[in-house]
Amino acid sequence: MSMGLGHRKVRHLAVLAAVGAAAALLPASRAHAATIVNDTWQDAERTQPAAPIYSEYGTDADTDGDIESAWFNAGTGATATASAGHLVLAPAASSASWTTYFTPAATPVTLSNTGDALHVRWAFKTGDVNTSNTSQNFRIALVDTVTDATRVSTDAAPGSDLYPGYSLFGNMGETTGNGNSFQLRERLAATNSDLLGTSGNWTALANGLGNAAVGYADNTNYQFDMTLTRNASSGLDILMTMTGGTIGGTGTVTVNFTDPTPSSFTYDTFQIRPSNSTSTATSFDTTQFLVEGPVPEPSSLALAGFAAVGLLRRARRSRN
Repeated sequence: MSMGLGHRKVRHLAVLAAVGAAAALLPASRAHAATIVNDTWQDAERTQPAAPIYSEYGTDADTDGDIESAWFNAGTGATATASAGHLVLAPAASSASWTTYFTPAATPVTLSNTGDALHVRWAFKTGDVNTSNTSQNFRIALVDTVTDATRVSTDAAPGSDLYPGYSLFGNMGETTGNGNSFQLRERLAATNSDLLGTSGNWTALANGLGNAAVGYADNTNYQFDMTLTRNASSGLDILMTMTGGTIGGTGTVTVNFTDPTPSSFTYDTFQIRPSNSTSTATSFDTTQFLVEGPVPEPSSLALAGFAAVGLLRRARRSRN
């Protein structure tokens, strides 16, 4: 990256931080559906925006063509390597995890009204997939980090928290080896604990793929989508889908489920935990991470922008 781009990026991130601080001071307002993150790693970086910002939250603040969120790598031997158009996630022999916070801590996505929806997409290409195994080691979570201090700021696994939300507990092999190979679960743990490492923290809700079915193939593109929609009964309609290859024999596996008593309507965290390479795949070449959901109305964001200018001017006066 050139020095000019680097300085420009610092300036944009400083403004974004001020906007986030100003937005936190504003009263609650109506929201509209918008793109919150849409990252394809055009700038070949995975750690921007750095903590405590974490997410560009709907604005391409560094003008690189993407709306980014920072990703954090964890697990002995695990790697997360960004290059133009790719974020290659590679587990090793022990459990790996990759975590991103798609909103700043002060502005999580909240499904406040009937019809409000949160949609997350993870597009990836497999490396070498194992032939078959019996585990549910392919895990993906969409949750709320309740305690802001739990958020990590460098490569590490997040600490213990309640983490209300939903997950995929899946089996990954060329042929499935588990009766619940595409299982939707809800986090109902009453005490703080790890995010995806302990299966007992998660309650099974529904399953979309059984045993001895067509699973994942080597070097094949897949797309995971999860959509949570608040319904008129203050429940959540959940749609979870994996498409690609010939998974399930048709190229698509799906779970549809209505949760009448959701543990949360607030979300800010996405994590992938494939355990190890021998029970999942040698790599996950990520080409898109997309988050769409309700955000404050443009008028509120404009007020936040004006407030941010004031904060920056105040800081300059203080330095002078």
